[in-house]
Amino acid sequence: MKLITAGPGSGKTQRLASDIQDRLDEGVSPYMIMATTFTREAAREIAERLGGEVSIRTVHGLGYWLIRLARRVRGEVVPRVISEEKAMAVMERAAKELDVKFIEPRRAMDDMARIRERGGRLETLHPQVQHVIERYFEILSSENLMDFTGILDEARKELADPDLQAFLQGQHLFVDEGQDISPVTEWPILEVLMKGSCEFVMFASPSQQIYGFRGACWEKLCSLFPEDLTIETMNQNHRSTPEIIRAASPLAGPDADTMVPVKESLGIPVLAVDVMNPEMEADFVGRQIAEWLDQGIEAKEIAVLARVHSMLNIIQMALRMRNIPFQIVGGRKSLFHREEAQAVLGYLRLALDPMDDTVLESVIDYPPCGIGTRTRNELRRDGYLTWDHLFGALAHPNKFRKQVISRIHRILDLREYFEEVVRSGLPLMQAIARIIELSEIPTYLNSEGDFQATIALNDLLKLSVEFPSLNRFIEYLDAEVRRPREVEGVQLSTLHASKGREFCGVIIPGFQDGVIPLDGSELQEEQNLAFVGMTRAKYRLVLTLNRSLPPSRFLSKLPVQVALWPPH
Repeated sequence: MKLITAGPGSGKTQRLASDIQDRLDEGVSPYMIMATTFTREAAREIAERLGGEVSIRTVHGLGYWLIRLARRVRGEVVPRVISEEKAMAVMERAAKELDVKFIEPRRAMDDMARIRERGGRLETLHPQVQHVIERYFEILSSENLMDFTGILDEARKELADPDLQAFLQGQHLFVDEGQDISPVTEWPILEVLMKGSCEFVMFASPSQQIYGFRGACWEKLCSLFPEDLTIETMNQNHRSTPEIIRAASPLAGPDADTMVPVKESLGIPVLAVDVMNPEMEADFVGRQIAEWLDQGIEAKEIAVLARVHSMLNIIQMALRMRNIPFQIVGGRKSLFHREEAQAVLGYLRLALDPMDDTVLESVIDYPPCGIGTRTRNELRRDGYLTWDHLFGALAHPNKFRKQVISRIHRILDLREYFEEVVRSGLPLMQAIARIIELSEIPTYLNSEGDFQATIALNDLLKLSVEFPSLNRFIEYLDAEVRRPREVEGVQLSTLHASKGREFCGVIIPGFQDGVIPLDGSELQEEQNLAFVGMTRAKYRLVLTLNRSLPPSRFLSKLPVQVALWPPH
């Protein structure tokens, strides 16, 4: 086995693709080369560099390929992999079938994941949780389904087959992002393949291990490596300026703390900017990005990397105020495109105009009360939902379910409650808070445990202080809700989702204790995460912090230029 430690910007992906291309040039069949990486995006990038000749898979993709091979040879139907949402539905079904009253399915899912990913024992859980999880697996098996972690479980079982092992003999196996390999769920698969391979090469950067919560543990993984391990180090950094490398190096481990910059200095220092509060911090971020755009940097080459996704809400507002386009990395919706934001807009419009029936589509079933597409069609027939349709339903209540009639009465009552709030003369922010409270959206979100949505709702509420009237706030919110998603723009991402990417300019907000490092998280992995974020930057890097919390304990280690904003 050969281990190549390669820090950020070292050209690891190019080296991996180049090594595979060398084997092809030497006459090795593409069928005798395996390669794995951490994400599907990285797999596509490497495959494209190789002209599509070699299949590059994630470890889960490799596991599913092995399962397909084995099942088809036996003439069995390949299991269907289900989404996390579907898996949750199966767990809820298991709890319902067993009539378990005091076990939350979500907690059972989390307990199951912890046991499977970290090698624990099911017997350590509450007996009722054990029974629910066992029933969960029975349902999956009976319906030939498989959850995401189950791919690795089944692949390990299939690899016990001597015939399958013999078929896989003599492979050239390349493993990317080795630091994030789980010793419990993923390494056993790779170890079997390694023992039958003629070449096994792993690329890793322990300084960038950031998925311990998924079971990754570099120290434990190293203890499983064979004794004949050879190690090579790639320490040249082709990505970042010397200033950025010098600033990030104190957070690096032995694999990356001697990074050698290839780029020449541009004379641009790394900044740590101290501001008064989160609102001013977001405003500074918007100003800094606007300045970079004026300097000719493309919006898509600028990134704001936050420790948690909810921190990006206020950043979105600051960018919208300057009409700067942005994209949310990772498939999440922007603050204004979230379902609860659109419902809030409907309720606010209803408060402003109790006769506005264009809001009914957005509020009739939010919070959800069981009025789906079929019931809506029964209510509105061929048109869009109007007050006449609701009054018609009340005139013939026996035609509809009780919850439909109850919901209609609730909306009619809300019109009167909202009218009282508007007449009360409360300050705008308090009036909007009362309207949102009466809508029962916060109660619903909290009952569902959707605290990210609750934070988004609070951020929307804070934004209202910028407007002189309810009408002006509604106009603004309506424009944002209707605004199409940006095709290109500033990249808003969590630090985790930024792994493997690079940008001309990077801003990391919230560089303070309690955020970076995050309270309750493992300190070394938090340091790795900060290192990953800083090393995404090619030319410009700014860290920001506000005085709501003390500066990050990592900051004192960093040779950065500290500045106050606004400047005195």
